[in-house]
Amino acid sequence: MKSSDWLRESFSEHVEYMRQQFGPDAADVRHELFYLHAGRSQVAAGIRALAALLRDSWLLLRRTSPGLNAQGHKQAILLTTLAGVSGWSTLQRALPALAAAGYAPLVLLHPRLAIDDISPALPCIRPARPDLQAWRSALHVFIVTLRQARPLLLASCLARRALWSASLRRTLAGSRGVVLLHNDFDLMSRAAIGQGLTSICVQHGIATDEFFPTRADCYLVWGDASRQVFETNGTPSAQLVEDALRRGERPEQAARPPEGIALLSQTHAQILGEGIGEALATFAHALLQIAPDARILLHPQEDQPYSGAAARATRRPPHPELQPRAAIPQLVVGYCSTAMLEAALAGHWVVALQLALPGNRALRQAMAAPLQAETAKQVVSLYQRLRDDPAFRQATGQAQTQWLRSHFATQTSGFAGLLQRLEQPATLEPVA
Repeated sequence: MKSSDWLRESFSEHVEYMRQQFGPDAADVRHELFYLHAGRSQVAAGIRALAALLRDSWLLLRRTSPGLNAQGHKQAILLTTLAGVSGWSTLQRALPALAAAGYAPLVLLHPRLAIDDISPALPCIRPARPDLQAWRSALHVFIVTLRQARPLLLASCLARRALWSASLRRTLAGSRGVVLLHNDFDLMSRAAIGQGLTSICVQHGIATDEFFPTRADCYLVWGDASRQVFETNGTPSAQLVEDALRRGERPEQAARPPEGIALLSQTHAQILGEGIGEALATFAHALLQIAPDARILLHPQEDQPYSGAAARATRRPPHPELQPRAAIPQLVVGYCSTAMLEAALAGHWVVALQLALPGNRALRQAMAAPLQAETAKQVVSLYQRLRDDPAFRQATGQAQTQWLRSHFATQTSGFAGLLQRLEQPATLEPVA
């Protein structure tokens, strides 16, 4: 496999390429294959994958808990592999509905995370240690894959999958209730699916191509816009439940003229296309030439991808501009970023940047805010019109509010209704 096979195609094309080359098992570990390889040579990716296998092996030996005992009450197992908004904070939103439905919450925490990352009031366990046969099976998978002249990257990922599957099988044996996930594609989360519990995945961010195909029994999505993205990418409508879990409540409608321009940076996000970094850097430099006071809001996972004037214009998170009820309205420019919705909720004007990048077609359509631009000149023109034209400003504010409403369901009973249906016999068959 050449490095170019990974760097010149969209994520969905990567998945299909791997499926054709190495079969469905490779597609099942798509997330690891992509992110371990993106931007690296095959040799470097293989070394990183082997290091990840050794790390997970050590964690599953050192930081484990016994398997769950059969409980007299139904449990909601909140499987957490990440802290913050992409992980625990997403699952935390489900706690009130779970309590109202009579579920006892239990956090199943990835061994690399500190318990301090989770509410100390909640019971918390680690995944169970795989048995001896599981270690032998993982080693067998690793050796056989290499003997078939397949990459070290693939062999390491498949061996890791075998260990996580064995661990979660032991962990969840004998439990009853539901398992909640904040994604259904990382190795630990994927291993919890099909273990006898109904799996519910809670949408943690806008649905890029890495979300698909979905694997959980059902998926809690934010609203109609997300539902359409999931359906377009092959998730059956019957598996989708709309409930924003109080996201998007009482949005601050954009009304006042903007008093600055801010660019949402995400040069690290290879899932948006291998050219995302270069495209954003080119746009940023062009923007600063005609709007020198513009700011570039770095993503938490970015270091300093810019140079010159663009580097001086960067701001590190947390960004007060994205907090609710932000004091000074801005014109916020972004490309397929959850922060675009956060900015609109905070009362800012949002411009959807149109870049010629592959993949994420359904998502790009969902994130097409009423204001759109392809060039820095167009962004500055929109900024000036919002400042000078009250009628345009009013019409755009109303259109942006409608766009926001399409993303966040206003009713809050979707999740509660799903939990009620699960009480009925044979409502959902767990995914194999």
